[in-house]
Amino acid sequence: MIEMIPSILSGGVTGAVLVWLLRGWISERLKQSIQHEYSQKLATHKAELDTRIQAIQHENQLHQLHTSLFFDHQRNAFAGLLAKIAEVNQIWIDQEYDRDEGLTGPVPYEAYRDLRKTYYQHQLFLDTECLAAMELIFECYSDSFPVDDGSGAPPRRRDEGAAFRGIEYLQPRIAELFQQKIGVSHDARAAQEIALLGAIRLINRYHFAEIGLPVEGPLQVTYQDSPADAVVKAEKNIDDLVQKLKQFQAYLKEDGGFFHEAAMKLNLYLTMLDIDETNKQ
Repeated sequence: MIEMIPSILSGGVTGAVLVWLLRGWISERLKQSIQHEYSQKLATHKAELDTRIQAIQHENQLHQLHTSLFFDHQRNAFAGLLAKIAEVNQIWIDQEYDRDEGLTGPVPYEAYRDLRKTYYQHQLFLDTECLAAMELIFECYSDSFPVDDGSGAPPRRRDEGAAFRGIEYLQPRIAELFQQKIGVSHDARAAQEIALLGAIRLINRYHFAEIGLPVEGPLQVTYQDSPADAVVKAEKNIDDLVQKLKQFQAYLKEDGGFFHEAAMKLNLYLTMLDIDETNKQ
């Protein structure tokens, strides 16, 4: 056919028509070839896209399953801890409360230990704020235990009533905090008050004369101050409180890590008070 083209083209109009037909034939073949190649690429791309969509759907299903399981565990943890705190308080009242004298002894140790056990079982499902709140609860319970100074004298009794008032202050705020975590409440005030109380207690409990602890002045907490009073002092002097917390934190870092519990609580309270140490240095 190729050998015949020159002679046909010399035929004038017939040759022009043939050239036009040949050009259309070549154009159509190219069009079909491109369309076929495009269809193959489109099919390949569609198959890859379907595979990716299936993978994403599978990951999303797993995420929803994990989230649902975690939420269920977290909800059970909150309910269990609140119930156990109420139980410990009731046992304490039943065993140690006198109508005329008030509380006459520390929190029953077995009940306290059971609460600790429940806490350890659910600790995995508690975030920073919940951990700080529970640690503060245990700190208040511990404040009711007598102190043995090692002198051989009988252990010194402490103010069990003050310890119980600390628990009473924290209990509804912890309930509010837990409700916030599961979306029942959107008020962040409870977490703020827990952090303020824990922070001001911390700088009043430790004795490091080098950095002025325990504090004096507006941030000093006396035996006459209720937990609510302590929170008011902390909030009114928030800048001084944060400065002292950070000073204490820096001091403990230089100390070599001997006061791990205090350092842990400092980090928790600074986090809850939304203090970014690295950005404010």
